[in-house]
Amino acid sequence: MKNFDEILQKLIDEQNFLKSIQERIVENYDIMMQNQKQNADNHEMVIQNQTTIIRNQEIIVNNQMNIVRNQKQIAQNQVTLDVIQQTQTHLLNIVKKLAGNEEALEATHEFVENIRKVSEDSRKGQHLNDSSAL
Repeated sequence: MKNFDEILQKLIDEQNFLKSIQERIVENYDIMMQNQKQNADNHEMVIQNQTTIIRNQEIIVNNQMNIVRNQKQIAQNQVTLDVIQQTQTHLLNIVKKLAGNEEALEATHEFVENIRKVSEDSRKGQHLNDSSAL
């Protein structure tokens, strides 16, 4: 019977060993399931972040298009202002002629440029986006 008791004890020990391995397998499986759930949650967050990035990129592109449009408008305004200044210079020259103070167009142009320079100098150091500076 001693032999039988030894064999039985060995079988019990082996069964306990197998049981502990199975318990670790189940624990590892649970950990893997938790990791997969976390990965799925992280994947959702990545998708949300990518969606936000895409929306932000669309906003950036729209802003850049607006900047280009504004730059074109500024360039057009500069041309218009130059035409207005030239027209005013010619009109001032004609008014001076009509008033009997005839002078060369270049002298009238120089007079207008001096007024412009004085105006520019008076604004130096002021922030142009500050409405009180205008």
